[in-house]
Amino acid sequence: MTDRVPTIEKEWIMLHITYAPDDSALANRLKTDLQAAGYPINGDLPLEPDHLLIALLSPTGWANAAVQAAVFRALDNSQHIIPVLAGMDALPKVIDHLTPMDFTSDYRIDLLKGEIDRLSAPDAPRPMRALTPNVRRANRRIGCWLLALTAIWFIVGVILVGFFGVQAPQDEYNSVATFAQATINVYVRRNLPRTTEDAVNFMLTVQAAPTAQRPLLIATATRLAGGKSATATPAP
Repeated sequence: MTDRVPTIEKEWIMLHITYAPDDSALANRLKTDLQAAGYPINGDLPLEPDHLLIALLSPTGWANAAVQAAVFRALDNSQHIIPVLAGMDALPKVIDHLTPMDFTSDYRIDLLKGEIDRLSAPDAPRPMRALTPNVRRANRRIGCWLLALTAIWFIVGVILVGFFGVQAPQDEYNSVATFAQATINVYVRRNLPRTTEDAVNFMLTVQAAPTAQRPLLIATATRLAGGKSATATPAP
């Protein structure tokens, strides 16, 4: 079987393999077969997103600090990662959204090549963001800054009110109160029961009133009636 060479539009993709020393035999086999098929493989993982990381994960592999650092760097750089499992049952939580290639019992190089081609295609989906240690630290910094700004504005508010006598605009409050009273006069007082017949039909009047005014109409009628039922006959 002859290995195919990737087409020209995929030559810009650079592959990187991260692995622990205990997994060097499988890693070297992957390197040899991928390079023979025309896939370029480099050592260090640069910042550019046009690179793809193959993470060889075994129980000792994920415990390796260099492997974790390479995976976190690829996530922070928004680079695609292909996890290759070698004895692991499940992916670590930080990359459990990825699709792994299980090489534990079968050497599935053709499936790996297909996944490389899929993720290196021009219409490939963008990598998902993950909560790496760097992202967590950045979120904590932002939270601390927001907390500090909130505390500063609270202290400034206390100083302005306590020492400089800054108050809310009374004219605006007066305008709101005037508008509320006008609403009561126009929509509420004219619908209040004034006769026994009005009291009997009061609930029909409430249902005919605009929905926003109904609670105010009922409360006003109840207060004017001295705390009795809103349908009671008001005192003359």
